[in-house]
Amino acid sequence: MDIFKLNRIGLVLGVCILVLSACTKTENIVISGNKVPNYKGVSTLKIENYVQRMFIDLLGREATDIERLSFTKQLKSAELHDSCRQRLAHLLMFDTTYRSGDSSYRHAFAQRIYDISKARFLEGAADPSIAQFIGNLSFAITVSRLNGDSINVYRYIDAQKKFYDVLNSRIAFRKEMKDYRNMCAVMMNNDIYDGINMNSFNFINAVFDNCLLRKPTKDEFDRSYAIIEKNIPSAVFSRWAANKNEYCDAIVNSDAFHESQIRWFYFVLLQREASTAEVSQLFPLFYIDHRIETIIQKVITGDEYAQF
Repeated sequence: MDIFKLNRIGLVLGVCILVLSACTKTENIVISGNKVPNYKGVSTLKIENYVQRMFIDLLGREATDIERLSFTKQLKSAELHDSCRQRLAHLLMFDTTYRSGDSSYRHAFAQRIYDISKARFLEGAADPSIAQFIGNLSFAITVSRLNGDSINVYRYIDAQKKFYDVLNSRIAFRKEMKDYRNMCAVMMNNDIYDGINMNSFNFINAVFDNCLLRKPTKDEFDRSYAIIEKNIPSAVFSRWAANKNEYCDAIVNSDAFHESQIRWFYFVLLQREASTAEVSQLFPLFYIDHRIETIIQKVITGDEYAQF
């Protein structure tokens, strides 16, 4: 009898559990913002506008009719997939095939980065003007040699070399012999930049503003001033520097420089500040390869830039 009672109790408990399980409400968790983009409604005109914007921002010119039609066709065939956008962006930045008017896409892209950098650091100084400075220094070198003034000879030769470094930075960047850091360094280390930002106080503040998008702290300024004004070795951004050459190199090799360039190119291309997440995503790779192309490709292949 006890066994029958136990079985009956077990049966009742089992039924209760089944009823309770059946009455339990199942909650579906929906994660928003995780929808697969639908590009079927993107018009041909929007795609063509995207192509034109890429050409203008990367090469400094509009696409020809042939280029516009070709790029648009490829994007439509790939249904605007990221891989297609990345391939086309890479083509415009790195392709060295000869093209009438540009020499090559890589040549035009290097010229574009060079022009942007001169506008940023040297108020857009034209190459003929820089060449004139070089010519004037050549004359000064000759006169100093005739006068036996060896100190000025070496001073003028050094100033002349810095101007050549500016002119040659475009070719070095195009051939991937130097990267964007080196171009920025030579843009700050010449007599034109010194003339724009006269005296050490203005020079230091200009370097921080151009490279780091901020003013120096008092400690940073004091260390920088000791280097620039007095040639006293000091640590700046975890590097030792004792003169202007070493100081410029220390700035462009800092992690702060790499972070600020991400922020600067986001603002130039999207007209907004980069978020912390966007900077964090790009910083590790950019800090390793120092390629400004890494940032640019990330921005111009996104839906926000394309306006899809």
